[in-house]
Amino acid sequence: MMDFLQNFRERTKPVVLRPEADASRTFDDVLRAAVAEGASDVHCEPKETGLLLRFRIDGEMREHRLLPVAERDALIARGKIFGGMDITERRLPQDGRATLHENGRRWNLRLSTLPTVYGECLVVRILDQTMPAQSFEELGLASPQAAALHRALTGPAGLIFLTGPTGSGKTTTLHSALHALDHRGRAIHTLEDPVEYEFAGIRQTEIREKIGLTFASALRALLRQNPDILLVGETRDAETAQLAVRAALTGHLVLSTLHTNDALAAIPRLRDLGVESFLLASALRLVAAQRLVRRLCDTCKAPHPENARLAEQHAIPAATFFRATGCPVCRDRGYRGRIAIHEVVPAEKFLPLIAADAPLADLAALRDRERHPTLWHRGLLAAARGHTTLEEVARVL
Repeated sequence: MMDFLQNFRERTKPVVLRPEADASRTFDDVLRAAVAEGASDVHCEPKETGLLLRFRIDGEMREHRLLPVAERDALIARGKIFGGMDITERRLPQDGRATLHENGRRWNLRLSTLPTVYGECLVVRILDQTMPAQSFEELGLASPQAAALHRALTGPAGLIFLTGPTGSGKTTTLHSALHALDHRGRAIHTLEDPVEYEFAGIRQTEIREKIGLTFASALRALLRQNPDILLVGETRDAETAQLAVRAALTGHLVLSTLHTNDALAAIPRLRDLGVESFLLASALRLVAAQRLVRRLCDTCKAPHPENARLAEQHAIPAATFFRATGCPVCRDRGYRGRIAIHEVVPAEKFLPLIAADAPLADLAALRDRERHPTLWHRGLLAAARGHTTLEEVARVL
């Protein structure tokens, strides 16, 4: 009888999870919550008082929860294990990757750690692999802009640059451009850091600078494999820029990105990277700039009380501007999702000025005479159509 009671007590006593099990469950719950809220990034930030978890939603950081100090190291360690990183190395940054499957959908996760004063900071980038490729019109490009980009893409060779800051959606637009190309009978190769979305029928190479596989070295090797179309994830140094120009001049179509404030600023930036003006004028086909602005919630957006004055101030006739209010649908944020605004400048009319090493002011003057809409103009138009607010356009631009 005593043995039976002892066994019964053992079976019915509360189960105490190990710290590793608690951290694993918490980490999984955080990832599911981030996916459910449409977050693009999860930031696990060590503080003196604990571990602050924040989500980046529609480009803005929002606090999710604060974990106690006792759970801080265990959750970071769980994230490092999940991403295939070395949990014993806490002094140096590390990178990892993983895959998350939930409700029939798949997300690729890019994890990175960085030492801070109170421990390692872990950031998880979430990439939805089940999202269908979008057309240029679905991305927000106006019909003339989409047509100009299509013409540049159907050319036999040349350079196409997309500019903007980190997180402005450049990679998504470039991948849409790849989908718009005819893959049959053509060799298409991408060099990316990292590879965010996988494409059937396209060769993709991930840059690994730690072992010497840089954009420049990979591009140099790739040119020996006779590709037709190249996507260089970022032109960040002189050698990559000069190799990209050389590839465009020898019969390849090259797509790449630059970090500049607007489209035309790419030209002096390439000159700074050592590209000769006459070579750039021979190779360049199109330059575009892009930003992401938050989209107004259609359920709760309200007319701006001063819309008439704002329309007059910005010379937009018969425009009705809206303001963000907030409702349960958008979780009282006033915004839901994001839209892209673009500046697209075909290079044809600018080639004589580029070859003559003209300053940026002269290029901008020609752009205005040719009536190419700037990012600011496209943002004003998006606000006038009720897609976003003037405050959001001003914040981004």
